Amino acid sequence: LEYLTELNKRTLLTIELGLQTIHEKTSKLINRCHSLEQFNLMVKKLRDRHINVVVHIINGLPYETEEMMLDTIRHINSLDVQGIKIHMLHIIKGTVMANLYLNEPFHILSKDEYIDIVIKQLEILDPKIIVNRITSDPDKDTLLEPTWLIEKCQLLNDIDKEMKKRNTYQGINL
Repeated sequence: LEYLTELNKRTLLTIELGLQTIHEKTSKLINRCHSLEQFNLMVKKLRDRHINVVVHIINGLPYETEEMMLDTIRHINSLDVQGIKIHMLHIIKGTVMANLYLNEPFHILSKDEYIDIVIKQLEILDPKIIVNRITSDPDKDTLLEPTWLIEKCQLLNDIDKEMKKRNTYQGINL
């Protein structure tokens, strides 16, 4: 923290932290290796030093409901963070998550479900929090599921179109 504090005096510094979810049962399943309490404490320590924080979350984690994903956004709103990166869970061949999925299949969000959840998250996301990402770039050669993630530009366009159709924006339902 001392080094980051010094570095922050010399340049614009942003630290990205992987929250993924606020739900401890899911955190254990995905082997996050830190508690929500530890995450919250680190955000506070960084912000006490005026260091910007961007939080990563993952939608579609095994056995999480839409409401659980929205609760993660509500929690982020309670923190002093400057940005968010929203990802869709993607299953990569040969990983522990792939083995779990192949042996105990769980629901993978459809493209339409993902779009709906992201829009609902944006609607309750504090407008002061900058959205740095709404999807990721999985490698098509190693991606097991969901294959619709390969079309990133199409997904971003579909989110934009649906937001216009709903006449909605970030923070509308705060």
